[in-house]
Amino acid sequence: MELYKGFKTETDPETGRKLIRLTEWNAFCYPLYYFIPSITNDNRFLVYHKCDDTGVQLRVLNLQTGEDKQLTHAANSADEAQWRPWCTPCGDGVLDHRSVLNTVNNTVVYFDCNIAREINIETLEERELFTLDKERYPISQSCVTPDGKWFVFSHIDKSFYYEMTAGNWSDYIKYRPLTKDCTIQAYNFETGEMRDILILNAVMHHIIPYGSDYFAINHPPTESGILFTGLEGRWYTHIRTKSADGRVANHCAVTNRGIVYEACKFHGDNCGGIYHPFTHRYIEYKLPEFFGYTHTGFDPNGDLIFYENLNYDNTGIHCHNMYKMNRYEIDGPCSWELLMGNRPTYGSRSSQKSHFHPRVTPDNRYILFTGGYEKTRTNQLYLLDISYVKPTENLPDLE
Repeated sequence: MELYKGFKTETDPETGRKLIRLTEWNAFCYPLYYFIPSITNDNRFLVYHKCDDTGVQLRVLNLQTGEDKQLTHAANSADEAQWRPWCTPCGDGVLDHRSVLNTVNNTVVYFDCNIAREINIETLEERELFTLDKERYPISQSCVTPDGKWFVFSHIDKSFYYEMTAGNWSDYIKYRPLTKDCTIQAYNFETGEMRDILILNAVMHHIIPYGSDYFAINHPPTESGILFTGLEGRWYTHIRTKSADGRVANHCAVTNRGIVYEACKFHGDNCGGIYHPFTHRYIEYKLPEFFGYTHTGFDPNGDLIFYENLNYDNTGIHCHNMYKMNRYEIDGPCSWELLMGNRPTYGSRSSQKSHFHPRVTPDNRYILFTGGYEKTRTNQLYLLDISYVKPTENLPDLE
């Protein structure tokens, strides 16, 4: 990755690893949701959200020149733009956490009210793709298939979604089983075909491509978990179902090795695992005892097994760091190494804008993450240098 020399650098005091700060706005900056790419395959461009008092829009940063420009001018209301129940208010603008980068042609798909639009991140040429019925509301962190052919997203009855908790989103889990007809659809960029993939009584907030023909989905109707389906639609299977100890899979990363995940009872007492959805072979391992709220790190190759750890209580956040697995052990505890030391983020610990959401870059040299910036007391985009970090050893082939 060729990087603009004007980007500021820092050193992680606990590990000595280099950090590169990509943004310095007096605003909260964060990538597209980390289950999908935010950096183009050629490592030239980064697409991200900028959220401040004026609202939230998408921007594109040229990583080679430092040039930064606004991509979207979406006019969704603040009520529509907020990603309920998973994130804090963001003001008017683009639908928060629900836009997608197509890495085949370097375009971004986003919703402007009920119109799906596609914009080229270099030329800014734009076109309308389709109009969603005004009674429906897009709710998912969506995806484009890696072959660039299909945009896949979910939507739900708008009035039902707004009214399902009577405004008390802290009670969302209690109301989730009442969901009716959440629909996953796939739109073909070339032909305009709109295909129904699934219609379920479940709030499906994450759609993650597994190659160009299959998808991992979160969540089942009454609990956290991973569903798996195909582009032809009308079927799904539930992988890594609840274990006897009560743990259910939560965040998951689709990799060349299989689906990497963490499974928990709540925010703590976690195990991790890798599951191959075709052979149904899997491994599981205990995560460090001190882990709290956990996010599975995303290495598309599946060579680096790592996790984001967030320790908090009612008094605030006490530790926010990343750990990597050095070596997988079949019969004993795995060995773990601090990947990045404590780096507090700003804002609510339950806000998506305050999570690292770490993802390895296409060249495998860095981890892109959202980190706290003390000068503005906001969160900005950083790269963590992992060019000298060894892959996790002794991982089995699950195919």
